[in-house]
Amino acid sequence: MAVHHRRPAALTTLAALAVLAAAGCAEDPAESSAAGDPPASSESQDASPTTPPDTGDGDGDGDAPSAAAGGAGEEAGGAPGEGTETGAASDDWCTTDALSAEITGLDSGAGQRYAALVLTNTSDTACRTEGWPGLQLTAEDGGPLPTNTVRDDSEEAAQITVEPGASAWAQLHWTVVPGEDDPADGSCGPDPAGVQVIPPDEYDPTDAAWDLGAVCGGGTIEALPLAEGAGPAA
Repeated sequence: MAVHHRRPAALTTLAALAVLAAAGCAEDPAESSAAGDPPASSESQDASPTTPPDTGDGDGDGDAPSAAAGGAGEEAGGAPGEGTETGAASDDWCTTDALSAEITGLDSGAGQRYAALVLTNTSDTACRTEGWPGLQLTAEDGGPLPTNTVRDDSEEAAQITVEPGASAWAQLHWTVVPGEDDPADGSCGPDPAGVQVIPPDEYDPTDAAWDLGAVCGGGTIEALPLAEGAGPAA
């Protein structure tokens, strides 16, 4: 009979161990949850770059236009903040419609030719520009002639504010000595009658007269970046 008393005790002990084991298992989800916190945090970090960072200015939506303006300045080749001392940051970019073009010959010699390309702001508001112009030589009938515009980067481009009536200019250089890129008859091809000038970061040209003779080298013209003013006297 004593054996019968021991078996319930043993069963009671086993039941108690089962309860403790169950309690131990009940703690595992909490530990698993704690261990799972880093992956949840990592997922949040992965998503964070898609949210615009808080600048801390407290202006909310007012910061967006400023950032966009900075982006436009960088796409134009200027460093952020350039031109702020002259108020350029608040001015619009110089479009083709706001500019007239003129080309004036400079002192030349030994088969080399130089000219000043002058862009004048004909609008009633200041605008800003930066970089190298694009060029396309044209014939008497307005048709295109072979042209190869080469950027001369011996001088750095700088952002310029062009007030109404003021100008920016770039030095042009070409040769009048025929080479392998020119016609086999030893000429440089027909003399251009005009040139289409495309301001920096624009697509549409403005026309200018060209009375400076032939351009050899397959119409190759080297251009410096635009600088303030109307250039040196011819």
